[in-house]
Amino acid sequence: MSRRTAVQAPPAHPGTDRDAIIVARGLTFNGEHGPLFSDVDLTLDHGLNAVHMPGGHSQKALLLTLAGRLKPSAGTVTVFGETAPRAIRRHCAIAAFGDIDDLDEAVTVETVVTEQRRWLAPLFRRSHDSDRDVLAEVFGEIDRPAPSDYIGDLGDLETFLLQIALALCSDRPVLVVGDLEQVRDNARRAQAAQRLGVIAADRLVVVGVTNSLGDEAPEHDVHIPNIAGKD
Repeated sequence: MSRRTAVQAPPAHPGTDRDAIIVARGLTFNGEHGPLFSDVDLTLDHGLNAVHMPGGHSQKALLLTLAGRLKPSAGTVTVFGETAPRAIRRHCAIAAFGDIDDLDEAVTVETVVTEQRRWLAPLFRRSHDSDRDVLAEVFGEIDRPAPSDYIGDLGDLETFLLQIALALCSDRPVLVVGDLEQVRDNARRAQAAQRLGVIAADRLVVVGVTNSLGDEAPEHDVHIPNIAGKD
């Protein structure tokens, strides 16, 4: 059964803020033609957190700001007590954001996983990393692609979950995921939500959603931020 607590611009509570993993206060991001979102207050803690707002530039910008990839025009975001974007990035992995972690359709699954591990090796020197089967962790009972499968032959669910698996190679405690609507089929989107719920058992997972996850979704909190307007 899902926990569906809508959070709209909550007041600041210092004690609560100290306990939360991500705290945003007065967060604003100005785009070329005006603010993409303004005066956003969010408090995010362990488990699965759905940021419910229209898909597009506003949603993407807010999620990337929470993950330290964009610097806000106003307001603050704090992750594990850190406020500098560079420090925040050390805590946050991101997945499934168009133009950021798109995968080359002409390469195989084995190639992208190997390249990701090689790229992260200087940053995350843990003896168990080479033995982790991140695809098994993320896909669970869903059929996962074979190492020899080409990225261009994968469906949207498989691509979405593969991007998450690549992000989890870094084993950061926070995972920020792009719009769930990129998995277009309702049933397969529900499968993706279930897998995010499993992943969120031992970390904070934040995902952008355009529509409700539904009554059959895993336990999660819903956050409805203020935005300047729809894209």
